Amino acid sequence: MIARMAVLPKNAAAYEELLTHVAEMTLKHEPGVAYYAWAKSVEEPHVYVVVEVYRDAQAHAAHMASEWVRQSIPVSRSLVEGKFDIRQYVTPGQEPVVLRHG
Repeated sequence: MIARMAVLPKNAAAYEELLTHVAEMTLKHEPGVAYYAWAKSVEEPHVYVVVEVYRDAQAHAAHMASEWVRQSIPVSRSLVEGKFDIRQYVTPGQEPVVLRHG
């Protein structure tokens, strides 16, 4: 999955701290996550992306159920301008996960 978010400059430091925490916890505690990282756009400094690669749908479900993700979502929503733009990509032959928006 690739999630793209716009963040107001006044929220950038808090957002980067939140992203760093979630990435560290995810990589430390979730063996079903093959890759998890975030980056800031060079051309649009207020835009961030999070790239998430899960081994299977169960790994994604475990990620979404983790304490750090459940706690981070409302905080993230308060720091992001507008909605998350989440795009899902799958390896041919794999099934996409069900995304819940709201």
